[in-house]
Amino acid sequence: MEQAAVAEALKEVRGLVQADGGDMELVDVDEQGGTVALRLILDGVDCHECVMPRPILEDIAVNMLRRSVPDVTGVTVDDPRELPGYVSPSGH
Repeated sequence: MEQAAVAEALKEVRGLVQADGGDMELVDVDEQGGTVALRLILDGVDCHECVMPRPILEDIAVNMLRRSVPDVTGVTVDDPRELPGYVSPSGH
């Protein structure tokens, strides 16, 4: 499982959050374990609650990535909304 192949396949996954003004970036690829670590970027998102929750993003991302990179066994998404003390800019 090559990082370049994962990065290319990630373009489709990024579209899931780009529609709401967010993005995702590739943090790490564990080639031995088959896991992919992503970071959710919410800068510029008007409605943070409108972006899918982390568990749903992880499930969808792993299925989408597996279509192009079958060696992917799991995906983790670092979601800033889950950090202690996080407050949505919209105040909700």
